[in-house]
Amino acid sequence: MRFKAKILVVEDDTAMLRLLGTVLGELGAEPHLLANSVHAAELVEREKFDGIFLDWKMPEMDGLELARRVRQSKSNSKVPMVMLTGVTNRQAVEESFKVGINFFLQKPVSTSQLRHLLNASRGQMLEERRRHQRAPIALPMRCRWDGQECLGQVINLSASGVLLDLPEVPPIGTLVHVEFDLPDDPKPVRLAGIVTRRAAGRGVGIRFLYQNDSLRIRLKDFVDQVMARLDHRGEGRPMPV
Repeated sequence: MRFKAKILVVEDDTAMLRLLGTVLGELGAEPHLLANSVHAAELVEREKFDGIFLDWKMPEMDGLELARRVRQSKSNSKVPMVMLTGVTNRQAVEESFKVGINFFLQKPVSTSQLRHLLNASRGQMLEERRRHQRAPIALPMRCRWDGQECLGQVINLSASGVLLDLPEVPPIGTLVHVEFDLPDDPKPVRLAGIVTRRAAGRGVGIRFLYQNDSLRIRLKDFVDQVMARLDHRGEGRPMPV
């Protein structure tokens, strides 16, 4: 499946915003355009992006403050960020990098600059998407917290966390311990995690806490295999095991 980067562009100049959206679309990206930085700060808490373009000078919230909010968000804390500005002094560049900006582009931005930037950040965007990619797969998962224990059903699974259907739902912020088996893998997975959200019904979102990278890589590989099978079959419904 061809990678199509989901890019958030935040720019209060509507003409520049439309131009950036057009050019990014022509380059094969999926641009999401916003002229309001406050709305953008709210959006990055709800949606996952592959990359974010920010204007430096905006009313209500400037690009530096918005960048800080992005780095503090749950889903977008590690996405590549680009600062767009007409400011050329060295201090401005240093301030941008200090708050987590990865790339600094001066206006006006050319098509060739955007093409080179997308190519340069492609590997980072792919790795970040892979880290958050959620596989819709049905697995039994045992969950323990505060002396309680119950068996739940996985709704979707990623290397960073799980959405789980549980008969008893622990409060947000609770430390939990989960255990489950991966198909064709004799070694059970045992992880600690933090409850980050409660979904509709009995759904609960858990963010995994890792002691080492080997288990994270193991889950990444499993999720990749599941998604590759779903892509090949053209399906997106939960896959039983």
